[in-house]
Amino acid sequence: MWRRLHSALGLLALVVVLALAVSGAILSVYPIKDGIAAAPVGTGQSVADIAGPLANALPDIESIEVSPSGQISVQYSDADGLPLSGIVDPSSGAIIGSSPEPGWFYAGLKDFHRGFLMGDNGRILAGVGALIMAALSLSGLALLVSRMGGWRRIVDAPRGSFAARLHTILTRVALLPFLLSSVTAVYLFAVQFEWIMVEDATSVAYPESTQGLPAVSPGTLAGLAAVPLQDLRSLQFPYPGDSYDVFTLRTDAGLTVVDQFTGEVLETVPATRSQQIYAWFYALHTGEGLAWVGALLGLAATLVPGIGAAGVAIWWQRRRQGGHRVQGNIAAGKAEIVILVGSEGGSTWGFARSLHRDLTAGGKAVHLGAMNDFSGRYGSAEQVIFLTSTYGDGNAPENAAKALSLLAEQVEPPKWQYAVLGFGDRAFPKFCQFAKDLDLALGTRGWTAALPVTLINRQSTQAFATWGNDLGRALGLTLSLSHQIATPPTQRLTLIGRDFYGEAMQAPTAVFRFRLSTPPRTGGLRKLMRFLGAATCYSPTDLLGVLPPDGTVPRYYSIASIASDSEVEICVRKQAGGLCSTYLHDLQIGDEIDAFGRPNPDFSFPFRRKPVIMVSAGTGIAPFAGLIRSNRRKQALHLFWGGRSAESDFLYEDALHAAQQSGQLASLTTAFSRMEAGAYVQDRVRADAPRVSGLLSRGAAVMVCGGDAMAQAVRAEFDVILATLGTSVDALKQRGLYLEDVF
Repeated sequence: MWRRLHSALGLLALVVVLALAVSGAILSVYPIKDGIAAAPVGTGQSVADIAGPLANALPDIESIEVSPSGQISVQYSDADGLPLSGIVDPSSGAIIGSSPEPGWFYAGLKDFHRGFLMGDNGRILAGVGALIMAALSLSGLALLVSRMGGWRRIVDAPRGSFAARLHTILTRVALLPFLLSSVTAVYLFAVQFEWIMVEDATSVAYPESTQGLPAVSPGTLAGLAAVPLQDLRSLQFPYPGDSYDVFTLRTDAGLTVVDQFTGEVLETVPATRSQQIYAWFYALHTGEGLAWVGALLGLAATLVPGIGAAGVAIWWQRRRQGGHRVQGNIAAGKAEIVILVGSEGGSTWGFARSLHRDLTAGGKAVHLGAMNDFSGRYGSAEQVIFLTSTYGDGNAPENAAKALSLLAEQVEPPKWQYAVLGFGDRAFPKFCQFAKDLDLALGTRGWTAALPVTLINRQSTQAFATWGNDLGRALGLTLSLSHQIATPPTQRLTLIGRDFYGEAMQAPTAVFRFRLSTPPRTGGLRKLMRFLGAATCYSPTDLLGVLPPDGTVPRYYSIASIASDSEVEICVRKQAGGLCSTYLHDLQIGDEIDAFGRPNPDFSFPFRRKPVIMVSAGTGIAPFAGLIRSNRRKQALHLFWGGRSAESDFLYEDALHAAQQSGQLASLTTAFSRMEAGAYVQDRVRADAPRVSGLLSRGAAVMVCGGDAMAQAVRAEFDVILATLGTSVDALKQRGLYLEDVF
């Protein structure tokens, strides 16, 4: 619900919110500028200290005003009765310049911010925009807490695509100021249209007969001398010649009436509650009198375009993935079969849509939704089917993160049956772990299983069809599931070079270089496509999806070339029985393949002026080779790499040594397991613990790429080292400083 509300409001009011934010950011500069320009008020000065000199110098003085920024001005008339205004030096009470008129830019910008230069209609539009901003802030807060896994993890490193991570980071900075700005704007809008009334403090006090009393200087009046100048907001002088008029003095505390002859305080009226509330809301919204608030709101407003752009990119990515938008989707409460999906990258939705389509064709009323939308109010349901992948080390995908807690709220076992289908990769030790956890939780709570939990390796469409046959028998219908894996647009790559390694060690590995059929996108266009999650990126740590000859599930390989290359390079070890690796190793120079690029957002290089420790074994060196090549800033990169033999499979040996000479690689530590006194890469990390500890203490990030067994062993060594620093691998992961790409 929160996500749909947030997306709808954001897209609906994007232009209005951006206009309000940008104009507000510019306006926030003026209170800061005025505060800097205002002369400071001396300690111990009273209102009488400037009222006296000004009254003596200006016979037709009308009032003294103090702006929220502290600038003191005086209003008076010249000999011809023309109104004038001047800036007052608080130390002497002298006029030091004319009050500047607001420039056309400031006046126009202020009118634009308040009403888009459209009068009352524009003010209504701005008020609606402020209300939407408040709703966006609240829904954004709810989404942020949900996405990060609770309040305690709200400052952890975000995950997902570049746009998703950018949106989260900027939102965390701007959310509370944005909420403050929007809520105060809504209040001021309601006051402006008198939906909320502000009652002014008023006085009816008048002096008794003043006939025959001598005129006195305001500088001698006790009632004015008793009020500190720093508290003054305005002082209204008596009308000349009117002996019954009074000094009306306003402060934040209220209104004070002073006799113009005796200096006696005739009445003190406290500020009304509504006045105090209005003053606070006005100051908090504009920053006038609270320069630090203005600076904070202005900074937050400058981030709104970035937040909006990232939000649109996220929406576009979800639109491309399709989500659970499907024709003929029955309302959850009326469906016979409910399909709930947990998906991190979007591919599981494709299987779910195919299941929805074929069940609907079989005459069933089917509802498709995300697992986080589970409500338990499925009055017509006979079966609830869960399709879920995993995220990271067997964890729940983002849109299923709340599923177990929602299911736990079911007091009584439901009447419907359930089935769980998990998607994963057997190369990971916690293969489909979340699907297993889900099935266990459902069984423990007394749910009735229509089928045993089924786990599918690498999105096998054949296994999906087999499961569909079993499901059909359980439902009493003939179900022949068919699903075609959707792949991004591909391009033809031509093999122009290959280097073979490892054959002497029975681990044949090759570095393949392909020429792109079309030039790579560079500069702003490439960045825009990457920002939108387009599958046309060929940068280090991105992945190259290669379609095997049978056209089934693509295989992904880390890219070892830099983004500006007209070539793309990958490093592939030939696996026994491996369809795609065998296909690649059998290629000849000039042969072509179909491939596409895919960002790998959870293994993105941490762009910061800190060291980076890279650990890999075998072909896991590929993304690091690309990062080292692109390290033009000569950031301190420290590589640990393991192979079998220095003579047989030292991948990128010459390039790595050259990078050391050029300064693009700070250090290289190798481990060869099949040589005399052999060692593995984790052994080198352990032996080099003092240096590694020093790098970590200086804020180094860690990147690990390679097989799961290696990654686990390396993780254990880093946990030992980090324990001496009072932290752990998990703590670094939460901060986005320990990244793994494991296969």
